[in-house]
Amino acid sequence: MDVKLNRVDYLQVGLTSPNTLKVLSPGSSDNHMTIVAVVGDHSGSLCCFSLRHDSTNVSTIFKTLPGPNAKITSVQVVRGSSSSASPKILVAFGSSVIRGYTAKGKQFFGLELNNLTEPIRHLQIKWPADVYICGHFIYNHYVLTSESAEADNKSSIIQSKNFYVSPGKITGLILIENNLTKKTVPIISCEDRLIRILKDSMCQYEIETCGIPNVLFSLNKLNRSSESFFTYGTLEGKVALISLDFSKNPLKAVHKWEIPEKGSRAQVNCIAMMESTGELYIGRSDGSIEVWIFVETLEADGSQSINVDLRPIFRTEFNCGESLTSICICRDGTLLLCCTFTGFIFGLTRNQVVNLTNDQVSLMMSRDAETRIETLKSEINDLEKKISREREYYQDLTSGFPAKGFRSSPGYSALPYFAINDSMILQEDASYLLTLESEVAIDSIVVQSDIPIDLLDCERNSAVVTFNENWSSEVLATFRCQANTTRIEIKIRSIEGQYGTLRVYIMTRMSPKSCQVKHYTIKALSLHKRTHNNLNQTIDSTQVNQLHIFGSFGLNESLNWLQLCLPEIPERVNINNSSSMKYTFMSTLMDTFLIVDCSKGSLTFQSDNISTISILKDFLTREATKKSIPIEMTLKVNGISLGQTIRKLFPKLKQLLGEKRKGLLLEAIKDLRINDPEIANSMLTELNVELPSIPVQFNLERLYGLITDLYLDYIKLEGINSSVNVTNIKTKLNELISLIEESKGNEQQFETLIENLNEFWGLRTLT
Repeated sequence: MDVKLNRVDYLQVGLTSPNTLKVLSPGSSDNHMTIVAVVGDHSGSLCCFSLRHDSTNVSTIFKTLPGPNAKITSVQVVRGSSSSASPKILVAFGSSVIRGYTAKGKQFFGLELNNLTEPIRHLQIKWPADVYICGHFIYNHYVLTSESAEADNKSSIIQSKNFYVSPGKITGLILIENNLTKKTVPIISCEDRLIRILKDSMCQYEIETCGIPNVLFSLNKLNRSSESFFTYGTLEGKVALISLDFSKNPLKAVHKWEIPEKGSRAQVNCIAMMESTGELYIGRSDGSIEVWIFVETLEADGSQSINVDLRPIFRTEFNCGESLTSICICRDGTLLLCCTFTGFIFGLTRNQVVNLTNDQVSLMMSRDAETRIETLKSEINDLEKKISREREYYQDLTSGFPAKGFRSSPGYSALPYFAINDSMILQEDASYLLTLESEVAIDSIVVQSDIPIDLLDCERNSAVVTFNENWSSEVLATFRCQANTTRIEIKIRSIEGQYGTLRVYIMTRMSPKSCQVKHYTIKALSLHKRTHNNLNQTIDSTQVNQLHIFGSFGLNESLNWLQLCLPEIPERVNINNSSSMKYTFMSTLMDTFLIVDCSKGSLTFQSDNISTISILKDFLTREATKKSIPIEMTLKVNGISLGQTIRKLFPKLKQLLGEKRKGLLLEAIKDLRINDPEIANSMLTELNVELPSIPVQFNLERLYGLITDLYLDYIKLEGINSSVNVTNIKTKLNELISLIEESKGNEQQFETLIENLNEFWGLRTLT
């Protein structure tokens, strides 16, 4: 059944961070209780407000003053053990300050952690004793003394209990309860595609994720006797459920499901769930709020329960056009209270929003109410005129000319600042999605790159693109945005082996005109992603190419080289505890692997892709030459890997060639429709031919280039004198394309294709 969500706007605060909107009182579905919520913004102001069921007006309960360097990064609401205890609000300000407020705005708790080396990014509190804090890489567990939790004690005494340094950047923190031992278990998500379950000051267990985790959400109310559940969301748009079985020794973690099953969506920013109805709510960076519902199962006693073991079913969605930061469930799921990056707080209700006419409204109002409304309208008109005058005055000041009514004007010496929320994420189709979101309307964006890149069409991008072909740089493009555009997405496709910097200049519709520049590094192997699978047990050593580099360089230097050429290498590594490190990568484009072993004075690379080894060899030689570091190389090239790599590309090649043939057939049928539309329509119905949904020719040319590079790199690394080389490949490219397109999809034709390719390049059959 389709469910329509209706938006109701409530108020706007400053810029907000994820999960800084919390509900103190969610109300009830019968509308007899008032909703009370609290939100913190980047200015350091904490606002507590209430919503009545019979009105869309917002009543402010209390609001704190903003302060310098007091950005609110986390808001938590804790409740006492008794049901009558009033909720408490605990807020992380700036880099090291935590304050507690009552529901009426009185500060009862204060804590300043001067020993922190990183700002507070994530906060969890198990009141009244335990405080859990995460920075970028460091996790801390503090214990409050008994005096600290007293109602009037603003200065608290705290003791450090546990401490952990994460190898990967921390992106989330939750607490779950071990039902067997009744102990609290902290869980952190990290950028290295791992979720770490901590015990004291150690990592007890690591769980590999289906992407880079960005959000954690615990399902404590659905936990079973020995099993606990939590979900996580990724930058690639996936949401997955993990089950932890604490009765097993060692601890057992199981991935139950992930949604969506195929494809990628905008990154997940927040997750919420209504346990009583089994509805899962997902907020994304593109402004969409998705509603998924779990199926119910019948228990032996005749009762129904939510079955989280099965994948939920998509129900409906709503798009607000701005990046979501928080979702709170109110009135038993009939109202969703949402907050965006720019601070808009609105509700999504399933009740029909009634729009009354002016005559209906006038009949319902008394004369006193009409008088007050007329007075308010008059005040609004006066305020609009005042705003218009101030805006004109500001325009005159920023234009450099004297303002009206003034002989001279000093103007402004500082440019207005505007915040930008940006991300650049590798997608499953081997392209990068660059997302830019500003707090003010964007006028235009200039994209400049010093290496060749392709700017692809993006369905959510309505900007007009202009390319400058005469620019000395490789790419220079201008995106001119429509009015009131605050968010834009740009899809970028790079070529592995070419590395450089992508610069993006963002100009807004502000006066005076100003610009912010964002830099993004495109690495030599930019289309590889990190994985934690142990490939040594599954790979065939006879199909692996190997590059071994050794010399008088340290572990720090080798890690620096890896960070320059590969994505997802940790910024910080605890070298004292490690004499060597191992990383595993998979190519999103070719499905090939890369294994890296790094130690002092030694770097070893193993891959079934010859082009990957060639790129690493050229890159590391260049970097070592820059710093005058002497290195030696040993290279083992396996010709059999050529055919195995092409075998991995063959399904994509077969699909694209099939869609190309469909496209040619469709064009022929369209020509036939001019002379005989009846036969053309019957052919379309019988053949079920549709226009390909992806740029087939573009992707085919990309695959042709990959196959060509494979053979060129093999010839270069082996030092073979081939009849085809870099200088004459362009003249023979059409012959190579015809050779590939004539092949068919069965195994016999594939072996024939490999033999023909080897013959084309002048190579003996590689077995």
